[in-house]
Amino acid sequence: MEGMVNVSETKRKDCSNNPQFRRKELENIIRERKIRIVYQPIVNVKTGEIMGYEALTRGPEGSPLFSPVDLFQAAMDNQLLFALEQICREEALNNIQDLKSYQQLFLNMNAEVVNDPHFQNGKTKKCVTLRGFKPEQVTFEITERTAITDFDSFCRSLCHYREQGYTIAVDDAGAGYSSLQAIVELRPEYIKLDMSIIRGIHTSLPKQAIVEAMVKLAAAVNAKIIAEGVETREELIALYNLGVHYVQGYYLARPSYPAPEITPEAMRLIANLNNTSKRLKQNNQFIGLGIRIGEIAELTQTIEKETPVSKVEQILHEKNLNGLVVVENGQPIGLVMKNKLYYRLGTSYGVSLYQNRPVALIMDKSPLIVHADMPLEDASQIAMSRDEYNLYDLIIVVDKGGKYAGVVSIMSMLNNITKIRISCAQNSNPLTGLPGNLIIEAKLKALVEENGDFTVLYADLDNFKAFNDKYGFENGDKAILLTAQILSDSLVRFGSGDDFVGHIGGDDFVIITKPEYAKNIANYILENFDKNIRNLYDPKDLALGFIEVTNRRGRPEKFPIMSISLAAVNNTKRKFRNYLEIGEIAAELKRVAKQNQGSSVVFDF
Repeated sequence: MEGMVNVSETKRKDCSNNPQFRRKELENIIRERKIRIVYQPIVNVKTGEIMGYEALTRGPEGSPLFSPVDLFQAAMDNQLLFALEQICREEALNNIQDLKSYQQLFLNMNAEVVNDPHFQNGKTKKCVTLRGFKPEQVTFEITERTAITDFDSFCRSLCHYREQGYTIAVDDAGAGYSSLQAIVELRPEYIKLDMSIIRGIHTSLPKQAIVEAMVKLAAAVNAKIIAEGVETREELIALYNLGVHYVQGYYLARPSYPAPEITPEAMRLIANLNNTSKRLKQNNQFIGLGIRIGEIAELTQTIEKETPVSKVEQILHEKNLNGLVVVENGQPIGLVMKNKLYYRLGTSYGVSLYQNRPVALIMDKSPLIVHADMPLEDASQIAMSRDEYNLYDLIIVVDKGGKYAGVVSIMSMLNNITKIRISCAQNSNPLTGLPGNLIIEAKLKALVEENGDFTVLYADLDNFKAFNDKYGFENGDKAILLTAQILSDSLVRFGSGDDFVGHIGGDDFVIITKPEYAKNIANYILENFDKNIRNLYDPKDLALGFIEVTNRRGRPEKFPIMSISLAAVNNTKRKFRNYLEIGEIAAELKRVAKQNQGSSVVFDF
């Protein structure tokens, strides 16, 4: 009835701040497990994949303890924090659906909970195993909004979790009392940046500087950064450019039950960011002159997964090795790097925790493994795209059967790349800077060996010599540079991202692309060459439509305005036994093209 007051609701509101009422409300919530768990995805900005979910707790609807802040504060006030957190953990584990084996479940842990006498009772592990999960899939978020008064005591209390395989995240970094000390003392696997730092980061240089510094700090302590509270497209772009590993926030997905997927808009943005990055890397790639990574691999001692950590440390020290590959039946299954091993053993309880345990417990179970026949340039791009803290790990090389064939250090790879770059520079055309004959030959050989579909476009200028004689070498160089620019632009606009353009010499060029891109590339070259080459001619000669040059017999001869002839050689209808055959077919096609008036292209289709 209109105007009536709900007496019970009014009484409830009046009692909401009463300590006794709040305790009874809290006890009722714990006894009847009247909490609601929602999940929010944490997303890898390099792949767009969900790496895990944070479980977030809500009190009963309409309750004065609905807010997680009020709920957990009441639990702290009434010494019921561990009881509440235990229920939250159990409900989070029971209700999560389809958690993949590679995904993490993030559970919040208040620093004060370690003071509860029931803290180390093993209930969490029972719940984890009962649900079919592994401890390695669970990460405890230590909130950093309240001070940790005794780091030594707190670290000791967390040891039993780490011994069981759980990982640790420092939550709200940047919003608490001692963020840096928490990171240094707790050695977390993840550092979660508070949303106060993320909000509006794309317009704040100080915030960008903070995040950049945190990314570097994370690399130094072998941790990964998770940016919380991402709410806009612009914030996500800024975080991607700053090198943040993971993101979480409303822009990607709101907390809900069941665990939600990423929004299509966020998924498209992440894909576009990575495609752009990939294209830039491809446009700047170098040519490896046919070198395979197996050619520079070195055989080193291997170990079994049961080898004690103390023995591994001894081998690394005595043989002065940077790392050891863990093998099983001749196949690599893990990697132990010296610096990371020493880092683990150097922690407060590192030696007692790991020294006499098998190396399988601490090895990197997902090292970079490549096949011996992979081109060096491809392997280098994969290696250099790894996370910063894995960047200097050994690259493991295997044969065709997947058996261990050696390792390549980053130093060795970079030394070989430097030699290749020097060789490439020596074999690049000094005028255009484009790859020269040696590199072109290596590219064509690789095309024939790989036997994939390709089109090779040979470009040759018509009447270039006459132009050079009439206007001089300086203007002749301008014509060559103009041609090189047009060919390069054609690949940027219409190529596949991994195309190739080389300068054979003089006025001859070559393009390698996929058959489906060839026509658009050729048409762009013809149109833009004819339009721009006229800028190099005297207006009087353009009006005449030709230039007059004295020929070898001493007689004046008329030559048309320069044009370009393209010969497109394709392997979709014929197979080449060697790269020389490609040049022979191209020569025939160019003769046909040059018989046409003006610029033209002849396809081998």
